[in-house]
Amino acid sequence: MNEPKQPPVGENRKLLENPIVGSLTVPIAIVLIGALIIFGVTKMLSTDRSYRDLVNELHSKTFGNRWIAAYELSKQISAKNIPSEEVPWLITNLSEVYNDAVDPRTRDFIIVALGTLRNEQTLPLILKGLSDKDPNVQFHSMVAIGNMPLDFKIDWGPILKTMRETSDEGLRQAAILAVATHKLEEGKKDLVGFLSSASLSIRYAAALGLINFKEESSIAVLEEILKLAPASGKAVTGKLDVNQTMGLQLNIISALQKNKWTKLNVALGNLVKNSHNKKVVVKAQETLNLLKN
Repeated sequence: MNEPKQPPVGENRKLLENPIVGSLTVPIAIVLIGALIIFGVTKMLSTDRSYRDLVNELHSKTFGNRWIAAYELSKQISAKNIPSEEVPWLITNLSEVYNDAVDPRTRDFIIVALGTLRNEQTLPLILKGLSDKDPNVQFHSMVAIGNMPLDFKIDWGPILKTMRETSDEGLRQAAILAVATHKLEEGKKDLVGFLSSASLSIRYAAALGLINFKEESSIAVLEEILKLAPASGKAVTGKLDVNQTMGLQLNIISALQKNKWTKLNVALGNLVKNSHNKKVVVKAQETLNLLKN
């Protein structure tokens, strides 16, 4: 039997360029509403093993592909197959495996599994993942933090430090997403600063995130996005393709609706008139109707 392929998460983590969110069909990865999940994995082994079997495999010194067990476990957690009374036991065991794991893929999928739990007890290890040597572990730790419930007590110091200092665009976008989703006032000034970034993906991510703050300095960039004419076929440098443009515009529309922000109603109206994408037009019109009432 061929070994399952490792998910290509290390090849490109630029969220605006790599559609790996939600149900894995969302065409753009800056999502301010709902869950951000994490991997597209092909040709994985199916399994009937229980979550306890998988944890035992993770502890095994002879099991060659521990990351597969971690991945399978993340699926079971996502499917809510773990009894609530077993969650503390699970967190303790996954923390032990993470601290022992040499293979970064294993640590990566353990972070995914812990993030899927959305449990406050996982935060110490997930925050530890931000300083992991592997960039994928760092990225998915940041994604997990962004997906935590808004009432959790999170130490935002490491998140803000990473957002300000990292040269990894994907990691910075994930940090922007986390700060925006949690409406962290301490990070708002940074997002405003990113509006002038030379990076298209960072600039657009910041503008989208600032909708959660109803920050008017983001309006010009948001209007720019809503006016985008997508590149046909594959995206060229500095320009989004059809799916990326649609995804980004839909996410802006959803965020405007969620936050009941009317400052872009004129831009939405122009989008309804000028867009050739029926899905975008329908969503923009629906949002306009709701915001006007």
